[in-house]
Amino acid sequence: MTWKRTSTVDHLPADPVGEAVTATVAELLVGASVELVYSPAESPSPQPTSGSAASSATDAGPAGWRVTLAVRLADRIAPLVDLPHTPLRDILGALPGAGLRAAAGFRCTRGTDSRPLSPALDRALRDTVAAEVLASVVASRSGRRVTTELIVETIDFLIELSGSRVESHDLTHGIVITDALRDTPRLRFAYPADVRTAKRAPLLFDGRRSLLIVDLQGRARTELQSHRIDRFGPAVAPESDGTERLVESGSLVAEATRRLGGIGFLLRADRAIWSFVDGHPMLVRRGEHWTAFPLELTTSIAQMIGGGSAARIVVQAAYMISVQRHGAILAIVEDADALDGSVSLKDRYDLRNEIDPTAMRIETRLHLLIDAEELDAYTLARLAVLDGATILDRNSRLLAYGAIVASNDSQHEGARTAAAKTLSQIAQVVLKVSTDGDITIFRAGTAITTLLGQASGSA
Repeated sequence: MTWKRTSTVDHLPADPVGEAVTATVAELLVGASVELVYSPAESPSPQPTSGSAASSATDAGPAGWRVTLAVRLADRIAPLVDLPHTPLRDILGALPGAGLRAAAGFRCTRGTDSRPLSPALDRALRDTVAAEVLASVVASRSGRRVTTELIVETIDFLIELSGSRVESHDLTHGIVITDALRDTPRLRFAYPADVRTAKRAPLLFDGRRSLLIVDLQGRARTELQSHRIDRFGPAVAPESDGTERLVESGSLVAEATRRLGGIGFLLRADRAIWSFVDGHPMLVRRGEHWTAFPLELTTSIAQMIGGGSAARIVVQAAYMISVQRHGAILAIVEDADALDGSVSLKDRYDLRNEIDPTAMRIETRLHLLIDAEELDAYTLARLAVLDGATILDRNSRLLAYGAIVASNDSQHEGARTAAAKTLSQIAQVVLKVSTDGDITIFRAGTAITTLLGQASGSA
């Protein structure tokens, strides 16, 4: 991530809150540069950042200063905000104002304290920025106003649950905050305050088989069961290529937000918190940090490979593997000929019927038992977590899995990274999923971006 603080005069004020907010915004939107510009309160503000791939907001800063927070997408992903119905545009537009609102609240609390934020305050600030972004996105998309306070309280409850176990279960929990229920409730059941004291509530609303519907006043209203979702409205045609199904076990929360509006949250057993708006995953909290879900990756990879169905399937599989904390290498090649001389014959699923059965190795015989003629993301994810690389052509034809890719660089970097880099020299694109959840994209022997992971920045 790239971020910096600058000034229209020859010095910068001490502003630990502003510094923390700028870093938070930069890590939240991978592929963006972020700048916090200070100007004396009596002087004119900098000109607003222009262009569809940039946004900015201005507000009061530390005493005697005005601050402008500007966010600009990298050139390689800037064209994606011009796609129809893209959540990236909503997140980009919401970020500067969300960051400055969060900063203003924390400055009021700290007064003139110039010491760096404590780890606890830093975590709280990151959660507040995420809540402000989500509240703004919901308001811009639907006109509904979910308060930042309710979102913050919900996030805080989910964080609390993530460190708990009930009846020997790792907890999951699903909730949708919406105004879809217009009747007056018979009783007041506050969320999350009253639910927090009900020990079994997370088990009853696990986000997979059932979720809890909460109204905009923060009242828990009723459950929504997965097999009865049609009771709450007919299915709505998705706007995209099925991104609501990218996250295994998250489809119920996604579908509920698509039908009922509002915002949904899913706490997974791996302690990650996923947020959804209009059926789209938006922000992900993992390891106390938030990242915007890179919905546009499918479109970007499709452009890299020149079309075909493989981009969608490979991206879906990569996200499934990421949330399960497994490692994998997924590659797309232009055609099977690219693998000749680079991938062992025993690993070539596409050639399984061309080898004499009596001369087959045991590994090759297994290919005849695998049903991957019509490849889907779930099958691809299952095969990809095996050691080695899984390789498709751009029409989603499985060419190899468990393929060993030799690399001379493995002594200088991780074996999976070295293999992905080497494979990307013959493939059109390679996605390397690490066990900590990062997804790194390689092309022509170079890592071009890392998604859903934590990068280091500079002030």
